[in-house]
Amino acid sequence: MQHALGIDVGGTKILTALVDGAGRVVRQWRTPTPAAAGGPAVLAALGDAAEAALAEVGRDGVVGVGVSAAGQIDADAGVVAYASPNLPGWTGTPVGPALRERLGLPVVVDNDGNAAAYGEWWVGAGRGARSLVVVTVGTGVGGGVVLDGRVLRGRRWRGGEIGHMIVEAEGVRCNCGQSGCLEVYASGTAIARLARAARPGWEADARAVFAAAEAGDEVAAAVLHRSTRYLAAGLVTLANVIDPDRFLLGGGVATQPRYMGLVSAALSDPSVAGERGFELASLGLAALGEAAGAVGAAGLALRGQS
Repeated sequence: MQHALGIDVGGTKILTALVDGAGRVVRQWRTPTPAAAGGPAVLAALGDAAEAALAEVGRDGVVGVGVSAAGQIDADAGVVAYASPNLPGWTGTPVGPALRERLGLPVVVDNDGNAAAYGEWWVGAGRGARSLVVVTVGTGVGGGVVLDGRVLRGRRWRGGEIGHMIVEAEGVRCNCGQSGCLEVYASGTAIARLARAARPGWEADARAVFAAAEAGDEVAAAVLHRSTRYLAAGLVTLANVIDPDRFLLGGGVATQPRYMGLVSAALSDPSVAGERGFELASLGLAALGEAAGAVGAAGLALRGQS
């Protein structure tokens, strides 16, 4: 059976997986991401991780490498078109060309949200869906869209930037430069900010807000109610534009107690979803967890997609 390496480059770790043609993770490795050292250091660490994996398992049957990386990725050229300050010096990094030269294998590079969505569509909770939208809710809000087996990337590689839909005109400014993005109202960071605003002096993170709500704290419950209504509004907007077969939610926030119930309740509220409501049968949890980006990137490499 053919295999591919899938490598997910995050802000703190590089997750490398050997994935077979059926989407099964055969082996997995983790190494730290030297993010503070800049783009060239991250690229070198990425190449080191790939070489170490190939040295351990051998090259027989490994037909390519897929890289899942943060930022806007020019998937045709394999170059980082734009990256946030979280990965300094990452913008402009020629990930694909550099790895092809170093490893002597075909290399596919895509945005991490796109790769995760493709992984879920290929072998995860989106398997069998013709069209799929994955929304990841963690420190930020990300995601990806797969239509008829193809990742929606867009003309300038900004397709699927779900966290940067504007849900509040003239709202809180986002790190992307826009104001009122979904990310600044529905992410884990947003939940913590809303909690501090609702209760001055409360230095709670998102996990603490969920715990407080579980214990009956009305302020925490109100914060989660507000944040999940924004997330639901984003889902309704996506449904109106894309009308996919299935929605999946992933990320650390989405798996917290109460979260799916709150989102479902918001989607049943006519003030959010209109009189017809939202098709709840199409909403579920992503299945691949932190390996989604690596699995999806390997799948893109196996299928030769860019």
